[in-house]
Amino acid sequence: MVDYGELKRKFKVRKPAAGVNASPMHRKSDKAAVKAIAREYELKKAELQGSGAPVFRRGPLFYGVLTLLLLTAGGLVLTASKKGVGFGRERMERKPLQARKSMDALAVALGRYRFHTGEYPSTGEGLAALAAKSWRKKGWDGPYINHVVDDPWGHEYVYETRPEGGHPVLYSRGPDGRAGTTDDVLPDQRSFEEPFRDTSWTNGWAPYRLRGVVVAPDAETKRRVEEEMKKYD
Repeated sequence: MVDYGELKRKFKVRKPAAGVNASPMHRKSDKAAVKAIAREYELKKAELQGSGAPVFRRGPLFYGVLTLLLLTAGGLVLTASKKGVGFGRERMERKPLQARKSMDALAVALGRYRFHTGEYPSTGEGLAALAAKSWRKKGWDGPYINHVVDDPWGHEYVYETRPEGGHPVLYSRGPDGRAGTTDDVLPDQRSFEEPFRDTSWTNGWAPYRLRGVVVAPDAETKRRVEEEMKKYD
């Protein structure tokens, strides 16, 4: 049993002298002593009765540690959520990006084909003309690609020539496999003209439309060069 008297002797409450009123400071000190006695009493009582876990005093250190733990846990959750979102976005965008790169390569190959022959493969010939091992078309110097592959969703790329000329129609039908929907993927139209902007890939090989054309400063030089070229016809 807790000896309350012992606790009172341990935490002495000072009494003012007879006939003297207690000052505010004394009253404050006395109240603190009483609270300390009560707190010590409750701790002793809990310890003797075995009422459970020890009583923790929640001071500044306790709340500081708790705040640090909460901030750390929140940071981990936020980082994990960002990684999850990023992974999902990357997974969603990887196939369209792959399709775009494949079609850009096809567009460059089509441009090289036109550089040599003066025209794109017809709709009937299709993209397979780029991978042909031999071709009966003037100026052809292929193959221009190793083989034709499907888009990342397993569909054939759409290829058609335009009756009015210009760049052909080339696109992927996207995840839904249907043409003309919002998920269709198109190539960079500038890729068709890349072989004409940078002709280093030809190693000096002249395109079909320029074969036999002699540019000379005067007619006599032009005639002489043309005569010389006939030896190689």
